[in-house]
Amino acid sequence: MVDADQQGVRVSSSVEGLRRTGRFCASSPHHVTAIFKPYYGVDASSTGSVGVGLVVEPRVRVCAPGSLQVESVGISTVSRVLELLGYKASLDIVTPLPPGVGFAVSAASAIASSLAVGACLGFSYRRLLRVAHESEVLERTGLGDVLAISCGVGLAVRLKPGAPGVGDVDCTPLPPGVSILALVVGAQHTRELIRLYVERGLDVKAEAPISRIAESMSFSTFAEEVTKFNIENGLLRELLGDRGEHTVMKTPGIIAAYAKKGVAIVLVESDRVGDAISHLSNLKHKLLTLEQSRGSPEIWVP
Repeated sequence: MVDADQQGVRVSSSVEGLRRTGRFCASSPHHVTAIFKPYYGVDASSTGSVGVGLVVEPRVRVCAPGSLQVESVGISTVSRVLELLGYKASLDIVTPLPPGVGFAVSAASAIASSLAVGACLGFSYRRLLRVAHESEVLERTGLGDVLAISCGVGLAVRLKPGAPGVGDVDCTPLPPGVSILALVVGAQHTRELIRLYVERGLDVKAEAPISRIAESMSFSTFAEEVTKFNIENGLLRELLGDRGEHTVMKTPGIIAAYAKKGVAIVLVESDRVGDAISHLSNLKHKLLTLEQSRGSPEIWVP
C-alpha cells in the first residue's frame, strides 16, 4: 500500500503495478467543515477557503480502470477529473455516504478518482490532489475540502486558502473517548450554502473563531468555538427547528454540535454513545456513526 503523503511524492512502483495488473485503487476520507471563510483567487489553485472541520470515515473507494461508466456515477467532480486528466476509461467507485448533504462526497470522490487514474498515468500525488481541488472549484461543489482531506486526520484547520501545495493546512487527531454522530436532514447545493453564508456576514464572523482554533490547535477550543458559533448564528436551529436544536443540546454526553448544509454533527463522550443514539433517534432523522479518519488518502495496487 502506498500511504498518501501531503508533501507530494511520486506514486511508488506505478509502472510495475500497471504492468502487473493494469489497475490501481485509491481511497479518500470525507470532511465535514464547521466554520469557514471563502477566498477567490486568480485561478482555481489559489481559490479556496480557510476554516475548520473534521476529517471522517468511512472512505470513498475508486479503482481504475473499472466497469462503471462515469456518466452513471452522477458526481460531476469525477467527470471533471477525468476530463482534466484526459482519461476515457471507466471506473469502479463506492461512495458510502450520501452526496449533497455536507460530507464532501464530491471532494472525496474527486480525490480517490484522481489518485487511482493518475497512478495509472504515472502522475505525482500532489499534482493529483491539485486536479481534485481544481475539479471542485470548477464544478462549484466545494472550496477547501480537498485541502482539509489531504491532511487527513481528525481536526483539520485550513490556514491558507488554495489547493494542496498552494494552501496550508494542519491537523491533529481527536482525543480518545470522542464519538462522532451525524443527523442527515436534507440536501443543499454548495453554491447556495456559500451565497447565504456570505449574505449573512458569517464569513466575517468566522474569522475570530477560526483564528482562535488555529492558534491553539486544541480540540477543546474547537468544540467550544464551533458550538458557540452555531448557536449564536442560529445554524442548528435553522436545520433542525427549535425542538431539534433543544434535543441535540440535551444529548447525553454531548461535547459539541454544529450544522453543515443538511447534516448536523454531534460529538459525544464514547462511553455515553448508546444513550446519545437513543436520545437523538427521537428526532426521526437518519442517524449515522462516523469515525475520525485514520490518515490521508491512499493508493494501492489491488
